[in-house]
Amino acid sequence: MLITKSRMVELINNKSPNAQCTMEPKAKKIKTGEGLVSEWPKFSERIDEKKERKFFLDEGYVKLSDFLSEKEVAGINSELDRYRKDVVPELPPKRAFFEKKDDASTIIRLERMADFDHFFQDLSESPAFNGLADLLLGVDCEPNNVQFFSKPPGAKDTPPHQDGIYFMHDKGITFWLALDDADEENGAMSYVPQTYKLGELKHKRTDQLGFSKALVDYTETMQKDAVLMPAKKGTLLGHHPYTVHVAGKNKSSTRWRPALGLTYWAKSCRDDEELKEKHKNYQKKLMEELKDAGRI
Repeated sequence: MLITKSRMVELINNKSPNAQCTMEPKAKKIKTGEGLVSEWPKFSERIDEKKERKFFLDEGYVKLSDFLSEKEVAGINSELDRYRKDVVPELPPKRAFFEKKDDASTIIRLERMADFDHFFQDLSESPAFNGLADLLLGVDCEPNNVQFFSKPPGAKDTPPHQDGIYFMHDKGITFWLALDDADEENGAMSYVPQTYKLGELKHKRTDQLGFSKALVDYTETMQKDAVLMPAKKGTLLGHHPYTVHVAGKNKSSTRWRPALGLTYWAKSCRDDEELKEKHKNYQKKLMEELKDAGRI
């Protein structure tokens, strides 16, 4: 069975590196798709490591088509349904966002999923994903966050931005896993090649939920160079924190655009007290603004 919310909070707040749940969670015993996530084939069996690392270093992103099998994606979607049903009702307000408040069928964003559920923690630590960031970035990394995004029909554009403005550093990577087909109609992402070499660019505030910052100057050259990333179900996209990216509006009247986001940060970030304080202050300010605006 799942651990209780109070026990999970206790574990999250416990600073001891040895703090862990002694109960074998139900999610670990459920075979999803092609087996337990902890036994899924390693990323090195799914890609040409040398080729993809070179492309990443050249362009600042990768597109790994057919990274997961249909059965593996089906397993994740099944666990996601369970998470919506069993976990979401017990989450703190700032960990779940809805198109229609408290309507579980209209969830547009879930945050810190690995903190509240063993399956998604196992997923981020599984050999299919864990270690891929190390390969691409060339530094020792560890899982940082698992998120769910689902752009609803009619949703507006995601503004051009760099994830590093939220990370507050460039020692990480974002992976974006398509849980259903994403294309130009329902708001596929676009990457601007080589922009990660420009470093952190100036951003401005927006009023868009989940994307509170946008580039001040999304130049004509960037717009012209942007490469659309249509992604079939099971495709994994990955980008450097300073790679400029944008997603179009969802022009469909019926299709959602669901995806899982997995971020990995360099292990050195764990002991960066200044970075921790910056994140703490940012999150406090963001939550106050969302509450004042009636968004949570």
